[in-house]
Amino acid sequence: MSDRESVLAANRAFYDAFESLDAEKMEAVWLRNPRIICIHPGWRKLSGWGPIMSSWERILDNVFEMKFELGEIEVTISGDLAIVVVEENLTQRGYDGTERSNVLATNVFERVGNGWFMVMHHGSPVLAPPDDEPPLQ
Repeated sequence: MSDRESVLAANRAFYDAFESLDAEKMEAVWLRNPRIICIHPGWRKLSGWGPIMSSWERILDNVFEMKFELGEIEVTISGDLAIVVVEENLTQRGYDGTERSNVLATNVFERVGNGWFMVMHHGSPVLAPPDDEPPLQ
């Protein structure tokens, strides 16, 4: 398997863990290291294993279902670091009903041994322009 294929598989494992609502699966995709970073859409920066895993537990415990449709995926690899930029089209069902959102995410992976592990996730909500306004090019 090429590095690109391995990084894409690691990225897919992140979204599979997200959709499974299983904190242990989410833990398996992250590098267990104090320098990891996570920025959920609308949240402040979280650093380190404990705060990041606690945030995932809160998120996963407060929804009934999550489904991702991934849009355009861009992969850049340099040595043992890989950056994946991806459009997330998320449908989630929780206590307040069903919500849909669009997020642009940057996922950074580090190769450790034969595996790629997430060291950073940054999600930013995408706000659609008004219907009469064309998107910026």
